[in-house]
Amino acid sequence: MPNHIHILIYISDKSPDLSKLIQNAKRFMAYAIVSYLKTDKRVSLLKKFKINPNPKNAKYKIFKSRYDSLLIQTQKMFLQKLNYIHNNPCQPKWNLANKPEGYKYSSARNYIFGNGYYEINIIDF
Repeated sequence: MPNHIHILIYISDKSPDLSKLIQNAKRFMAYAIVSYLKTDKRVSLLKKFKINPNPKNAKYKIFKSRYDSLLIQTQKMFLQKLNYIHNNPCQPKWNLANKPEGYKYSSARNYIFGNGYYEINIIDF
C-alpha cells in the first residue's frame, strides 16, 4: 500500500514481545527508507519526514508512533482479515490492481500461485 501495511503475525511463546517486535521492525524499515531516499536524492520526501531534534537524536520520523493489533482467535476471523488484506489494493481509493493477485506486493500471489514478490509462510489457521 502507498502509505501503510497490513500483516498477520504468528506469535508463539518463544516470540519476542509484540510491541518490541513492531518497534524493531519500524526502526529498521525507517533506516532503510531514509537510506534509499538519500541514495535516490529524494530531497523533497526527506524534508517531509524531517523532525526537530529530540533526546534520541532522531532526524526523521517515518512511522506513526502507534500501531493497531488484534488477536485472531477463529478461522472465520482469520479468513476475514486475510481477505481484507488481499482485497485492499483493489479498493477504488487505491486502485492498485484489478485482482488481489495482480498487486505485486500482495501475499495473495503466494496463496494463489505458490510464490510471490516476498517469501511468506502460508498460514493454515
